[in-house]
Amino acid sequence: MDDVTKSLNVTLAHTLADGHCFLHAVALQLNETPNTMQAYKFLMKAIEAESTRNKNHYRNFIDENSGRLDLLVHKYLHNKIFDHAAGDLIPQITSNALQKPIHIYSERDGGI
Repeated sequence: MDDVTKSLNVTLAHTLADGHCFLHAVALQLNETPNTMQAYKFLMKAIEAESTRNKNHYRNFIDENSGRLDLLVHKYLHNKIFDHAAGDLIPQITSNALQKPIHIYSERDGGI
């Protein structure tokens, strides 16, 4: 991972492992506010607004096992339940809400 972060000119930052690690990581990257808790709360509102405003856009990403989009988003934001559907969809909703690309890297077996 160190080789990748150096080549991209980025640094790794540790986040809380509380079910919202994705939100904490994005909040750290927002330059609009130096207060990460303020950015975290802003993200929660932005995700909820985006998923409500453009629910038809995300409908095709939800299958019968995942349930309704509003419930999936609510479970993630308020209960920190990050299942496979949320794992796929919440980063896209967040990216659209912020109108910024989000890149997620994961280290597995020594590689990315």
